[in-house]
Amino acid sequence: MIEKFQTIESKINKPITWFLMGMMWIAVILIIVVIGVVFDLIYNNFRQYLEHDLGIFFTLLIAQLLLILCCIALIMALTYRKKQKIRKAVVDEKGVTFYNHQHVIMETILYYDLKPARNSSTDVHVYNTQPIKYGKTTLQVYLKNKTGEIVPTTIDFNFEWIILSNQYDLYCQFLKGVQHFRPDLRISQQAINQYNLSSEPQKTEFGIFEYVMAAIVILIAAGLVYVFMLLIKIIV
Repeated sequence: MIEKFQTIESKINKPITWFLMGMMWIAVILIIVVIGVVFDLIYNNFRQYLEHDLGIFFTLLIAQLLLILCCIALIMALTYRKKQKIRKAVVDEKGVTFYNHQHVIMETILYYDLKPARNSSTDVHVYNTQPIKYGKTTLQVYLKNKTGEIVPTTIDFNFEWIILSNQYDLYCQFLKGVQHFRPDLRISQQAINQYNLSSEPQKTEFGIFEYVMAAIVILIAAGLVYVFMLLIKIIV
């Protein structure tokens, strides 16, 4: 009896994801507070600045505009076009399917549709942005576009503002699907070695990448708090 191919669904690392999202919204709130403080400073000292110190006036005005633009950019990045953002992926015997937060299918890449590469020695490649296990990883495969041309396509399990706890397993299972359903395609040796395709997939745990991201967010929040305290001291 042939064993059924295992289906794997992406799992969100909720503690880390909520922490990062919370820090981003705290940054937005702090920026809004600083905007209010700067506005109050300009409003209460408007005539004094115009008559005695135009330099401070224009500095505060430019700072206010930059803070507003920064705040708008952050809010748009966190909320804009949520329906078009991928929030879940499922790897099964057909291929990989990506969904948005409303469980609407955004994209499907089938094993059947994969094509051999024209100008490469292998048909499925793995790319790492950093020479460490927890760097950003993507897969490159080849598909036929609407004009009939075979072009490289990226399979990416790095979702915007979301950290997955089983990203490694998703890549590994997709590669196993290629091995099982498309044995005619050539997988790069790097991918075979990195994902131990001859053995059981490893579990991805909280590692270097997540620690670095958390540290960066904390530093940003601390910097904003420091700027806010300086403004408070200036006013007082």
